Amino acid sequence: MLRRLFGTPDQARVFLRPGVTLERSILQAHRRRHRAVPGERKAGQTANFIIFTDRTPDGDAAAEAMLKDAEDDYVAVQQWFGDLTPPGLPFYVYTDPNAGGAYHITCAGTDIHVLPDRVAAPGFLAAEIVEVFEDAIHKGWDCGHVNGEALSRVLAFDRHPEIAGDFNQTEQDWWAQGHRDYVNDNSAGDTDQIAAGCGDLFLYYVHSQLTFDWPAISAAGGATLGACYQALAGYDPIQG
Repeated sequence: MLRRLFGTPDQARVFLRPGVTLERSILQAHRRRHRAVPGERKAGQTANFIIFTDRTPDGDAAAEAMLKDAEDDYVAVQQWFGDLTPPGLPFYVYTDPNAGGAYHITCAGTDIHVLPDRVAAPGFLAAEIVEVFEDAIHKGWDCGHVNGEALSRVLAFDRHPEIAGDFNQTEQDWWAQGHRDYVNDNSAGDTDQIAAGCGDLFLYYVHSQLTFDWPAISAAGGATLGACYQALAGYDPIQG
């Protein structure tokens, strides 16, 4: 259980803004549990979240924004995942100027670091909440690879469209760079923006064009996005 929650820096699960990288040393510092930074304090607590700020103006504003939205996002995600309750609650959430977006050390990890951005922080937190549910549902969603990263992104965009625009280019770049088949190849990691852009578009197609709702998609799961499509639609994903 501890390994599932803490893991190693090499396994850290990240949701980064395009063009941003996260230094291994940052992950190394928190590989077992969060290491407090000077000035850190608890900003507030809800039923499922304890949120901390680094006490910078941006950190304070981001913490307040997350406190406002986190429970509503949790309820929405819980409904998408069949009303299950993941282990390891509550979430401990930290504003972190080095986060680059958001990260936790494993898919199951409920210690989450989020960038100190009042507008973007709730959406990035929502994506990591989704990843914890992906791990808990045991349906093949792997937050460290294409299928799980894409699902966490599109569900976060559903809740927080204000962050979606940052990632439009990743979807366009996937097409421009030869539109490799990441639907049936789940090997790319969660830092591969092109692969995730493909995954985003495919899940939008399944949801919007084929009209499968998010609970059905989450419950179908599968080792690849193609397997999810086949479970839902009954067609060979290679043939479409």
